[in-house]
Amino acid sequence: MSKPPEISAKGRMSSAYLITVIQPTQGTFQPNIKMPSDSTNALKFVITGAGIAGLTCAYFVKRAGHDVVVLEKSSRREQLKNEDGGVRIPPNMMRLLQELPGMEETLNAKATKCAGILFHQCKEDGSAELVGKMDFSQEIMDDLGCDFYFIPHKDLHEHLYTLCVNCGVEIRHEFEVVEVQTSRPPHVDGPKVFSKSGEYVTGDIVIGADGKNSVARRVLLAEQDEAEEADSTTTGSEKSALSPIKAIVGATLSIPVSLLESDPELEALLRVENHLQWMVYMGDGTSVAMARYGPDIYLLDLTYGQPPLLGNEDEEWLSGGTPVQSVLEKVQEYDARVKKLISLAKTSHWNIQTVYDLQRYVSKFNQVMVVGDAAHSIYINGTHNTAAAFEDAFTLAINKSNKNGLEQWKRAR
Repeated sequence: MSKPPEISAKGRMSSAYLITVIQPTQGTFQPNIKMPSDSTNALKFVITGAGIAGLTCAYFVKRAGHDVVVLEKSSRREQLKNEDGGVRIPPNMMRLLQELPGMEETLNAKATKCAGILFHQCKEDGSAELVGKMDFSQEIMDDLGCDFYFIPHKDLHEHLYTLCVNCGVEIRHEFEVVEVQTSRPPHVDGPKVFSKSGEYVTGDIVIGADGKNSVARRVLLAEQDEAEEADSTTTGSEKSALSPIKAIVGATLSIPVSLLESDPELEALLRVENHLQWMVYMGDGTSVAMARYGPDIYLLDLTYGQPPLLGNEDEEWLSGGTPVQSVLEKVQEYDARVKKLISLAKTSHWNIQTVYDLQRYVSKFNQVMVVGDAAHSIYINGTHNTAAAFEDAFTLAINKSNKNGLEQWKRAR
């Protein structure tokens, strides 16, 4: 494999392989937001979940001058062992990601730029036809301020984890959160987060960054149900029936690039004209999106637009996964190359994402708030779920570093 190109003076690539961060040009969006190094009104934040959303919140809130403890169910060893999965970084996320120290170097070494999307329709004879194309021209991306990237989950996660540790965030592993308790005026003592073992941690604010099966979100849903029951003026037909409205089912598979390189048929996917493209194959009620995530991983995401079927089970990401046969059964009509790629994966990771009609992201007395997949029903195997978590974290830190934001929080309590 050829050596990745060096960073050019203008942030452009010198060959079509890995791309560095585009240096903002005149007229593009440049956040350049300066967080205060300390706060005269420091709060204690308890963050549930040490994934991308939780670590991003932890870093920015700590940088804003607050005390932060992150509670994570898995062990550090389990996190380090994980080699699967990837993160899509659209321009809106990339503009914020540039605020992280060392991110340019990490992207240059570990990420792949997405130059566009190719849409293929699968046919009954097992072939596929190119039916659409979307080019991410440099003019368009310059307008948006940044490019679109793919990066392995482990590399972005480790970068964030290191930043958090280096700035003094406390991360407690093997703390499985089972309940978040809040209090009500006039006796507001601060929320408590309980573990499976009965241990608890208190703070001023709990940030639920615990994903699609969030425990922290239960506080908001309970308040929402209570408010609806108390509202006697609302008829049954006017009440929301969207909680939950549906469930989205998908699976993710990771394949070592070395396996594609050793297969003449699959090696074509790594050529210059293909490896910067996000390839989308559409079947009968299903779709598979696949792309290269940095130098070592090729990733496939299966989605099917129907409720969970018998045998579909939601999995913890670090659980070890399910045999790939469960994915092959869903793609019988797909192009032979897609099926061959799936067969090369060691395992598949399934998720069932319930969509909630969450009317608030902050609890009644400002003790609990949710971010990322705990807050938004943005499809996990899509483009913007991680971007939304970054935007949540950035906005939260700005609000809690602002004197007016802190005063509003105190008055609300």
